Amino acid sequence: MKANSLLLSLILLFIFSCGQDKSCGKIVRKYISNGEYFFAMKAFGGDSESDDILGDAEVSKETYDAFDIGDEYCVD
Repeated sequence: MKANSLLLSLILLFIFSCGQDKSCGKIVRKYISNGEYFFAMKAFGGDSESDDILGDAEVSKETYDAFDIGDEYCVD
């Protein structure tokens, strides 16, 4: 009985963890504004006929220091 319960729990955990959406993009610029750290990113997933989709993401100093321009970054 415990094995069935454990298996069911693992399956549910897998299903719900895979359902999380993440927005990913290529870092095109890094900047600091008012002591806060930001990445300006070009989003992935657009078609070739549309304009670039750009967005900014606020990050911690540790994250800011860990990534370089040109790296891929995903926002939860």
